[in-house]
Amino acid sequence: MQCHTETISIKYHQTDGSGVLSPTALLEILQDAAIDHADSLGYTLDYMAQYQWGWAVIHWHIVLFRMPTHAETIQAQTWCNKCRKIQAERSYTLQDENGNPIAKAMSRWVLMDFAKRKPTTVPEYMMKNYVANPTPAIEEETYAMPKEPIGILIGQQQFTVSRCDTDTNGHTNNVKYLAWAMEDIPDSIYQNMTLHDIRVVYRKECKRHDVVQTKTYLQQNGDTQTILTFITDTKNTILCEIQTIWHTNL
Repeated sequence: MQCHTETISIKYHQTDGSGVLSPTALLEILQDAAIDHADSLGYTLDYMAQYQWGWAVIHWHIVLFRMPTHAETIQAQTWCNKCRKIQAERSYTLQDENGNPIAKAMSRWVLMDFAKRKPTTVPEYMMKNYVANPTPAIEEETYAMPKEPIGILIGQQQFTVSRCDTDTNGHTNNVKYLAWAMEDIPDSIYQNMTLHDIRVVYRKECKRHDVVQTKTYLQQNGDTQTILTFITDTKNTILCEIQTIWHTNL
């Protein structure tokens, strides 16, 4: 099986105030490409529902060369480079119409048995069908993230998970965590710097009506700003950690 390839036109609603693709829309594109790839192999949502299975993403790492702009046509490629036991690893590349790189990304997923609310072993036939290319988009990816706050506290929020935050599995969609974290990015950084790197670690699910809170920290190193957001429940149990790295525009 070859890589799954999609041609995508950036829509207006996917862009931010600068007319470029927003970070959350970028994550949606990657998530949709994974779903479309699974559909092409026959592992549709209906197929998975028969067994009460579902893939839950636990890590993202996205390296950005630039963000595409409104009405730009890009090509997304994704493939499964590793699948064993209960986990699968998925690679991505994004390119413009001339074949120039826009981004590369890696993600790690766990196959969940939603009836038992725990991970389950990936069937052998599924492993064989998924793994197309053992070459990862990012070599020697470890998904490493700081586990403690770094820098100074620059923002915090508390809110209740709403209906529109949840997906078909009943828990908060992985894109929403990034959306929450982006709200704590200062305008001076979001509007005047370039996003270069996104890392996300999901540690525990949350559901509709849950109360969650964010704490966001900033560390500056020359022309680079590193922002780390911890999303927790009211008992300070970490649900998700998100790190973004921003560079000064040249």
